[in-house]
Amino acid sequence: MYRESQSYDNRRSYRRQTSTAAAAAIALAEPSGRSTLLRIAHLLFSKDPRIRLDAINNLKQIGTRDVIPYLCQALNDRDPQIRTETALALGKLRALTAKEKLYDLLNDRNHQVRCAAARALFDMGDKFGLPYVIKLVCTKGDHQLDALRTLRHLTNQKFPITPRGLKEALRWLKLRDPNKMRRK
Repeated sequence: MYRESQSYDNRRSYRRQTSTAAAAAIALAEPSGRSTLLRIAHLLFSKDPRIRLDAINNLKQIGTRDVIPYLCQALNDRDPQIRTETALALGKLRALTAKEKLYDLLNDRNHQVRCAAARALFDMGDKFGLPYVIKLVCTKGDHQLDALRTLRHLTNQKFPITPRGLKEALRWLKLRDPNKMRRK
């Protein structure tokens, strides 16, 4: 029984590695071809989240406007890591057509997705996500350090990513706008 499951895991790992390598090879072979784009976009529908993640990274490497519709489609993925990486990729590409979907992601259940959406909007020149990040920083929980990383990016402040840095950030935020800063 153990051997069968080990064999199955090996085959599945081999298939994932093969698909990932194929996606990378496709992206590097002819980065501007339409057929290449379609082959990589097809990998966004894989059952394996790692293959979908690799496809997103390959689309990000292509970096043309043609990849934006496929990335927007990936924002609806059930895996929060996929939505996070997709939002960051859209921010890097400055995909203004994706702003509405990124606004929707600011209300996502996963805090990393919300931070990524705020960061992507900021990279596009939109500061709409800043209050969402501030709310995450000020609300107690295990998400605070992730939100602090995003706050550092949005404000160009050099808070250490530690509990002490979190206290510094909260102090800094209270000095900036005391009416908005109520600890929950």
